Amino acid sequence: MELPNLGKPGSILSILVPGTFLLFNIIVGFYFLLWNETVSPGDINTFLKESRSSLQVIVFLVLICVAYLVGAILRLMKCDVLDNISGWYLKNIECLRIKEFPYIDWIGLKCGYEYQEAKKFYELLWENNNSNEKKRKGKSFLNFYKVVLISVDENLANECYAAEAFTRYLSSIFYGLFFSFVIILLVLIKQYFFLNETLSLTLLGIDGFYTVFMFFILRNYRYIRMKEVETLFAATFAAKEKILKLLGKELS
Repeated sequence: MELPNLGKPGSILSILVPGTFLLFNIIVGFYFLLWNETVSPGDINTFLKESRSSLQVIVFLVLICVAYLVGAILRLMKCDVLDNISGWYLKNIECLRIKEFPYIDWIGLKCGYEYQEAKKFYELLWENNNSNEKKRKGKSFLNFYKVVLISVDENLANECYAAEAFTRYLSSIFYGLFFSFVIILLVLIKQYFFLNETLSLTLLGIDGFYTVFMFFILRNYRYIRMKEVETLFAATFAAKEKILKLLGKELS
C-alpha cells in the first residue's frame, strides 16, 4: 500500500495538513477569546462536542477549503526567515558556522579533492554562483537547473522537487505551530490577567508541545535545506553528460 505523499511535490496534504492544524487552533483560540468567558477542561470538552455535532457536510467542506487556503498562505511564507533563524541558532548556541542558502560554497567543500570529477563539474557550473557574492543569482541558478533536469531526466528532477517540497512542508508546519502558539498564549493571558483564573494545565501543555516541536524543526532546518541543495548537485552531476551537452560545455 502506497502511503500518502506528504511533503512531496503536488501533494494536497502538504498544504492541507498545516492549514487544518492552524485553522483548528484559530477556531479554538477565538472561541475562548471572544465568546467564552471561562477556560477550563470542561469548556474545552464542551466546545469539541458542540463542534462535532454541528459540523454538517456543507460546513465541513467549507472548512476544508478554508484550511487549504490557510495552508497555501503558510506555504507562501518565506523559507529564508526560518532558515536564517536556524542558522543564527547554530552559530550562536552551538557554535557552528554554516553560511546562508543556497550553500553553493558548502557544495565545493563537500566535493573536496577526493572526488575530482565532481570537483571539476562544480568548478565549471556551480562555483561562479557562490552564495556569498550572488545570493539572488544563486537561487535563480538552482531553479534553472531544476528545470534543466526535467528535460534530461525526469526521475532525478522529481527527487529534487521532493526535497524542496519537504523543506517547504516543514516551514509551513513551523509557521502553523508558531501562530497556534501565539493564539493559545493569548487565551492564557486572557485567563490569567482578565478572568483571574488559574492557568489551564491543558493549554499550558499544548503550548509546551508546540514549543518542543518548533525547537526540533528550528534546530534541524538548515541541515535539511542543505540536503535539498546537495540533492540537486548530486542529481545534476549524475546527469552531467546530458546537461553539459545541452549547455554546450565540456569538462576539461
